[in-house]
Amino acid sequence: MSRISPIRPEVLPYRDDLLAGRTELRVSRHALREAHKEGLRGKDIVYTMLTGEVVERYPERRRALVAGRYPGTEMPIHVVCDYSDFAEIVAVTVYIPTRDRWSGHRQRRLNRMPRRR
Repeated sequence: MSRISPIRPEVLPYRDDLLAGRTELRVSRHALREAHKEGLRGKDIVYTMLTGEVVERYPERRRALVAGRYPGTEMPIHVVCDYSDFAEIVAVTVYIPTRDRWSGHRQRRLNRMPRRR
C-alpha cells in the first residue's frame, strides 16, 4: 500500500471535515489496482482526495465518495474514502464515473439511461 505521511493540516484545504484531524493518508492496494485499470496513478488518487468534493456519504460504513477531476483535464475521477480511523483516511477504491449512472460527475442518475446496443 502507498503511504503518505505525515499530512500537515495547515497545508490542506478544508474538506467538509473528511481530512480534519487526520495525520495520514493511505491508498489501498485495491484502489491502486482499480486506478491502473482506468489508466490512473496513485498520485491521481491523492490529488482527487485533496482537491475533490464530497458528493455522497455512507455513514453506516464511515465512507464518503469524493469527486474530482484528472489534473489539467475535465475527466472526472471518483474515490471512495474510508474515514473510520481517527488518524488516517484510506482510499478504498477509485473509478471513472459512467454517463449511464452519473449526471455530470457529482450527481447520481435516479433513472439509469438505457444501454446502447
